[in-house]
Amino acid sequence: MAMTEAEKKRVQRQRADVARRAEVDSTYPYLKETFSEFLDHEGNYSNVEIALGLAGIEAPLIDDERDPEAFALEDVIAGVENPFPGAKGAIGRAEVMVDCFIDAAIELAAIVNNYKRAEITARFAELEHSSETDRAEAMKEAVRLNKMLDQLNKQVRRSFPQWKVTGV
Repeated sequence: MAMTEAEKKRVQRQRADVARRAEVDSTYPYLKETFSEFLDHEGNYSNVEIALGLAGIEAPLIDDERDPEAFALEDVIAGVENPFPGAKGAIGRAEVMVDCFIDAAIELAAIVNNYKRAEITARFAELEHSSETDRAEAMKEAVRLNKMLDQLNKQVRRSFPQWKVTGV
């Protein structure tokens, strides 16, 4: 079956994203101070530690210039030829962390969304088959559940600074 224009565009975007991630960061030749040295006097990393700590995750310690491969779990990168193309040193590790945090947040958001949709849909089914709830109350509840599903159908966008410069 032929792909729709939307599917073709999605595949094109995925290919472009893979190609973009494979490019070496254009800023690397201009970075003189190492990222691990920069973090010694950058006070804002404590905000990263707090945000991850609230989620029950200990923030990674970035105190040397080892590449991301040195920290990746072996079973996750097993068989992958170049898991972190272009990423070098502590700054490369930090860039990979940003990408991974975003990917994990997207996946977790989708899982939470699927769970809530399934539960709300189940409550709809209960309302339809319930004879104990009066009709007016059931209608109010159905409207409320519909509003929740409408919100869950929306996409959320968050803005944050660009962390990687490629193709320049």
